Amino acid sequence: MNGGAEITAGAGRATRALQVQRRRFAVGDVHGCLRTLRTLVEKLIDLKRHDTLYLLGDYLDRGPHSKGVLDYLMALLEGGYDLRPILGNHEEMALQSVTDPKARAMWYFNRGGSTVAQFGVESPADIPARYLSFLASLPLILTTDDYVFVHAGLDFSTPDPVRDTQATCMLWERNFEVQTEKLRGRTLLCGHTVTSLSQIRSSLGKPVICLDNGCFAKEQPGFGNLVALQLDTRELLVQKNCD
Repeated sequence: MNGGAEITAGAGRATRALQVQRRRFAVGDVHGCLRTLRTLVEKLIDLKRHDTLYLLGDYLDRGPHSKGVLDYLMALLEGGYDLRPILGNHEEMALQSVTDPKARAMWYFNRGGSTVAQFGVESPADIPARYLSFLASLPLILTTDDYVFVHAGLDFSTPDPVRDTQATCMLWERNFEVQTEKLRGRTLLCGHTVTSLSQIRSSLGKPVICLDNGCFAKEQPGFGNLVALQLDTRELLVQKNCD
């Protein structure tokens, strides 16, 4: 009897383990909107450690809590969550600003000065090393069997855009013509270019989906939301800016 009971309990545990739903999500540009990000991740997505969350770059600038966004992402990673953030052009500007005065002027033109102030320092070079190291570790592109994740775009004039696109294009490009055969059946997910909710929704069956709804632009109708895509169901999760 005891042996039979043990086998039954073990089988039940194995069945429950197989039933764990391993979900995948991608989130568009956060731009310093920490409360909005937390609400999206913790309430709408209800992220679990066995889920995977891709983030499409631009965690900094424009919003009020750029440092807090990085703190939150690093805390989730340290807590064992499967986060896969990529580099955005605002993070690249921040990194270059540490040593390059011209890059610093460009970053400050794009609201980088307020981000530096949020760290409580006077210069990009004074941002604590752990944050700069985190940003420097971010990849430009990630791929799965069914998706390609990049911040801005790809160069489809190259034989293999996933492998041959230059970093500048991945971080800054807005105008590119997709050659679907070069994606090899995958969908390209990007941010960078602010896109209305109606346009995002209409793109869900297309080979390119842009998830940047201008989270910081909360006064503009059709914008001002942080958007996530459930990658297996193509369900769109929309969190209005609450920062």
